[in-house]
Amino acid sequence: MAVTIDFVAFDDERDACLLVLVEQGPWRGPLEEHLRTLQGKLYDYLEAALDGSVAARFPKAANKKVIVRLDCYDLPTDEVDGFMKDFADGIRGLPDYSASSSPWVRSFEFEVNHDHIH
Repeated sequence: MAVTIDFVAFDDERDACLLVLVEQGPWRGPLEEHLRTLQGKLYDYLEAALDGSVAARFPKAANKKVIVRLDCYDLPTDEVDGFMKDFADGIRGLPDYSASSSPWVRSFEFEVNHDHIH
């Protein structure tokens, strides 16, 4: 699968591979359209981790905790945080996106960082 991951990093203290998705605003147009696009990207990141694509490119990522981190710049904080919480909660109930369905991923976590571009 061809997925563009904005940034990959490793956190040795947490024994984790971070897959960082960068979203820059301000968003124009309906919020729902942006959130739907974001949701698609998040699923792509999860699938790339679960199918071994990330581990194939970055062998150190194999069998790590995967932290999908959304770095937001000038985005609506409350709406994005709420969306990410709902996404993280919802994904836990989907067997196809469970870390137990893959030998490449030990577990998933989600993080959001907000900042402004000056």
